[in-house]
Amino acid sequence: MLKVFALTDKGRVRSINQDAFYQPRPGETFAVIADGMGGHQAGDVASVMAIEEFTRWLKCAPRPDEDTLRYAVSEANRAVYLKSRMEVDKAGMGTTLTAFWMDDNSVLLAHIGDSRAYRLRDGELKLMTRVHSLVGELLESGEINEEEARTHPQRNVITRALGTSSRVEPDITRSSRQKGDIWLLCSDGLTNYIGSDELKTVLSGRRKWSVKAEDLVKTALDRGGADNVTVLIIVCDGGAV
Repeated sequence: MLKVFALTDKGRVRSINQDAFYQPRPGETFAVIADGMGGHQAGDVASVMAIEEFTRWLKCAPRPDEDTLRYAVSEANRAVYLKSRMEVDKAGMGTTLTAFWMDDNSVLLAHIGDSRAYRLRDGELKLMTRVHSLVGELLESGEINEEEARTHPQRNVITRALGTSSRVEPDITRSSRQKGDIWLLCSDGLTNYIGSDELKTVLSGRRKWSVKAEDLVKTALDRGGADNVTVLIIVCDGGAV
């Protein structure tokens, strides 16, 4: 059983929300988040289009598998890329995409860009995706710490995105599934303001999941809210509401 508690906000500065997400319908076991980029009315088009095309293929799949994820990412990339080439006002648009897909024993992730997927297990929060950005590479190599990453002047430089070129190489990973696992998918509008320790504290608290999602978004807004912010809290195997 899968429950997803989702919330998004355009933030304090942006005029539109270029983030998009997909919550599972009854019987579905996948969720997706995308953070669009591009000029006015381009980034939001890219994120929505990517999710629509991506989920179309997952809905047709008999079971979760890596090949379906890779093909779905490829088709989503093709759709966004072709539209950006055909319409002048959409030129150069792109989006991140981070997808969660669960089966009986494991969780599959498809990921490209600087949105993130975290897993909370036995009180420990772990980042389960790589950050495809200049700052993400510096953080991974140990050249900067998490606090420095959140304020780095080049934190918006993305090194890999969906829709910006004719081909894309996503990270596809499979991890074990354990009863009680909690997953968080979020855009960088959240992680630019909240570090992993604070994320763990909020997710581990005793409040309702919907309230936790509200708390995370509100904290990002209260600390500046310069970007769109989107949060998906995924509760596997049921759990309290």
